[in-house]
Amino acid sequence: LSLISDFLFKFLVIGSAGAGKSCLLHQFIETKFKQDSNHTIGVEFGSRVVNVGGKTVKLQIWDTAGQERFRSVTRSYYRGAAGALLVYDITSRETYNALTDWLTDARTLASPNIVIILCGNKKDLDADREVTFLEASRFAQENELMFLETSALTGENVEEAFLKTARTILNKIESGELDPERMGSGIQYGDSSLRQLRQPRGTTAQTKQQCNC
Repeated sequence: LSLISDFLFKFLVIGSAGAGKSCLLHQFIETKFKQDSNHTIGVEFGSRVVNVGGKTVKLQIWDTAGQERFRSVTRSYYRGAAGALLVYDITSRETYNALTDWLTDARTLASPNIVIILCGNKKDLDADREVTFLEASRFAQENELMFLETSALTGENVEEAFLKTARTILNKIESGELDPERMGSGIQYGDSSLRQLRQPRGTTAQTKQQCNC
């Protein structure tokens, strides 16, 4: 079954090694927990078509290695990303402390208008928590990020994290803040007929009248 998607969005999953990025991606694509997760070498890829506000959007998701030695490889994938999940592990203060670096990379190397959601992963391990919800939500607010706590194990909020990001991107396209035709926006039209989406309502009728030559 081939679905014609209205849009194609390029997404990144970024954050420190061990934060559960690959497991989040796997849970979103396969809706199951990835048991045998080794550290990602370089970059992994997954895609899924979702329905966002009545539009069909294909998400192309690049899951980047969190280990420092792959940093130069993964940075090249940032270019032209429309959305990103910035992931830390709620049981690891270390992964939380590294967020500023990841955020700087994303905003410098990807599209300047990149839409980022902060994901506090491993919500199922609440007893071992080292980062409070309040602290992380304050960080998100200060850096103009959306924020959710997720669990790749139970699936809680995983779908919501991707959909929330996609919905925000779509809203920005409709408001004209993001232009899919701009190079490096990380957004493509899936179907050319959708270009009319960006014309102010009512203009189509007028242009038709003028063209009765």
